[in-house]
Amino acid sequence: MVNRSITSANSVLVVTASSRGVANSLSGITGIDLGQFSSILGVPYELEGWAADRAFAVSAQTTSEIVLGVDGQAHFGWVPNLVQFDFSVMPDSDTAEFMETIYSIQQTLRETLEMNATLKIPALQRGYALINGALTNYTPLPAHHRVQAAQTFQMTFTKALPAPY
Repeated sequence: MVNRSITSANSVLVVTASSRGVANSLSGITGIDLGQFSSILGVPYELEGWAADRAFAVSAQTTSEIVLGVDGQAHFGWVPNLVQFDFSVMPDSDTAEFMETIYSIQQTLRETLEMNATLKIPALQRGYALINGALTNYTPLPAHHRVQAAQTFQMTFTKALPAPY
């Protein structure tokens, strides 16, 4: 067994949001200039300010469907599936503001931005590519308890693949 750590604290997620092209073609019609979003669109952004509990998690993937015929024979088939990536950040982090900006851009454009990400996990010496996704769940403000709670968000991708570390 390789001697590795299970520390979460040093993992790094970098997200890049971009227009899917529809917003580009509509900008002349709608009068919305995408230049005002140049500091966000197409610029890799390292998420920070992770919550201590459940910083991020990926949903389990259904890798195949299995059907049992009346004759007792099993039949197997591959099925595509989406990758849900849930994450929580502290409300005073720049990431909470970044996600709010992504949401605001989508509301302004009435269009979904494409999200791609790379995840580096130094403790395990592994990397992952999260491909062709979108912001699919947004918490607009933190819950107010004794102190403000972490905000949770969800991006859904079409693929999560191992990538060079």
